Amino acid sequence: MNSLPALTFKGMSIFYPQINQQKMARELLADTDQIEAESSAVTAPKGVKARLRTLDDLDRRTRAAQATFELRDSIASDLGGADRLSAMQKEIVDGAALLGAMIKDLGANYLSGDPVDLAEFMALTNAQRRLLADIGLERRQRDVTPTLDSYLNRGAA
Repeated sequence: MNSLPALTFKGMSIFYPQINQQKMARELLADTDQIEAESSAVTAPKGVKARLRTLDDLDRRTRAAQATFELRDSIASDLGGADRLSAMQKEIVDGAALLGAMIKDLGANYLSGDPVDLAEFMALTNAQRRLLADIGLERRQRDVTPTLDSYLNRGAA
């Protein structure tokens, strides 16, 4: 028969060539070096603390920041106001707004004739859609009913 090693599954023999283990080890080491090189680009150098920033830390003069904050405020308003949102809803709104700015940037690049990665555009669009679906797509009315204290204070004035 065949001199290749066989794997038997449900009575069927599948023959496969032996893997050169040294070649495989070299490829794995090369992959490891590449992964380490790529990951070192996104991590802080040793001895340097990574500084986490938020949207609120940004200088709001850039068009991207302006688009992000404008969309964030619009979404929060549609949900009844930022003061009515939970911390998690605010996180979702921030993420959706940031993705919206990135989507608009890619769209503008496309319309300008610049090459755009369609997979990246679709991934951003789908991520934003999922975030927006999580918080709801319908507008919510803001509750303007006065509290009893504010009603009584208004009548006393």
